[in-house]
Amino acid sequence: MSEPKFYSYGDIRVGRGDFELPPLLIGTLFYQGQSFVNRKNSEIFDERKALKRINTQLSLSKQYKIPNLIEISATTPKAMVKYLEFYLGNFDPPFILGGNFESRVAGIEYLSEHGVKPDQYIYNTISNLKNKQELEILQKYKIQSTVVLILGSENMTSTQRYEYITGKNQPNNVSILDGLKSLGIEKIWIDGGVINLESLTHVLETQQLVSTALQLPVGTAPNLFLFQYSSPRLNIKFHTRYRRASIMFIAIWYSNFIFYGAIEDAEESFSSAYQSLEFKKIVRCRNMKFFT
Repeated sequence: MSEPKFYSYGDIRVGRGDFELPPLLIGTLFYQGQSFVNRKNSEIFDERKALKRINTQLSLSKQYKIPNLIEISATTPKAMVKYLEFYLGNFDPPFILGGNFESRVAGIEYLSEHGVKPDQYIYNTISNLKNKQELEILQKYKIQSTVVLILGSENMTSTQRYEYITGKNQPNNVSILDGLKSLGIEKIWIDGGVINLESLTHVLETQQLVSTALQLPVGTAPNLFLFQYSSPRLNIKFHTRYRRASIMFIAIWYSNFIFYGAIEDAEESFSSAYQSLEFKKIVRCRNMKFFT
């Protein structure tokens, strides 16, 4: 019997091996500089506004029938604990555990102490096997899922990105995939690492290669480079909302998951994803060969 072409997290499914399922859209909460988080003390935040943003994403997910997850980020360990207390007091797992390394460690410890199982969240992110403390934490707490972020230049080709995760280029002459599997991590997601428009083209090609050859979930954060363009207040023609929507439309075709960025951008991200999926559906039904 063949393995299912998705990973399950409660009612959430993230596809792998093909792009038949709608991609999982992930909004980031409590990122550095978020408006409702106190600038002087990140442990203090407006719970009402945080709830409103989460519920907006949940509503859009239901409206467009596109799965969603929240990424909980943090810049300090104490703030991470506060955020997790808030989130778990109002919502159930699964979720993405993000933020810097120290904050993720604090999050893992808190979740373990409060009975949240390691298969109920996804660790984001790891890019190599050089941090011994990180590897010990992943193994000690039996983390089941992690996102591997490919780090490279803007013109790093799909072949080079594939080699990044499959080549024996890590300590002890192992690949990052084999190294993570040896720690007991069963579900590995691959983030191609977008840094600008050129890199996005290589990443989307990489995603097709990894999906076919390795049967792993593939995705990225396609909107990360948009800040490089003119501010909407300076030049409305280059309004980042419209740029985001256009990039989302492209990335949706060959992604199993998308880190769309700040949760405030949910509306244009979900609507763009929906339109892209509807267009893709028409192309397939008409047996058109726009894309191979």
